Amino acid sequence: MNEISNKKRGVSVRDAAQTQKRILAAAQTRFSLCGYDSVGTRDIAADAGVDAALINRYFGSKEKLFAAAIKGGFDVAAHLPPELDNLGAYLVDQILKDDIEDDEEQHPFDALGMLLHQTVNPKIAMLIADSFHAEFISPLSKLLSGKDTEARAALIASYVIGLATMRHRLASKVLSCKEAKQIAALAINACVEAR
Repeated sequence: MNEISNKKRGVSVRDAAQTQKRILAAAQTRFSLCGYDSVGTRDIAADAGVDAALINRYFGSKEKLFAAAIKGGFDVAAHLPPELDNLGAYLVDQILKDDIEDDEEQHPFDALGMLLHQTVNPKIAMLIADSFHAEFISPLSKLLSGKDTEARAALIASYVIGLATMRHRLASKVLSCKEAKQIAALAINACVEAR
């Protein structure tokens, strides 16, 4: 029935899905660059090339749009090697590599930007914390063996966030040296291997 009424008004279901996708991509980009309170729904709508009323229609509210924008953005499984034996070296190489792929068209979500920009508003910071824990720390802790797996996974996450911040936000070249990479890899592997 809804599809029929949409067709009568000249709006196809495909257009609605594409519009939602554009709004979500615009929101991910904006929220990656600015804090939640600094981003207006009109800005997101303008970036997506749609009327601001469609944000409420498709997502319900700015907060719900934000929740949708971060969903899946911290998915650790997408960034892990098949085996955790040398997770440290793998993560360090991924974080510190020089050729950062610029594919915002396909992946507008900037996980580090989201983490760094969303700490001012306590409610939004809690959404980020919950999402990060559910998508990164908890799944990683389930792959670790031994005691204190959740604490060790959180420590690995802190190394990842710290290294990524130093490399991609502060442009530190010091971390790119062989010795720094080895030390960082050892620290992460110590968290993996601790029993």
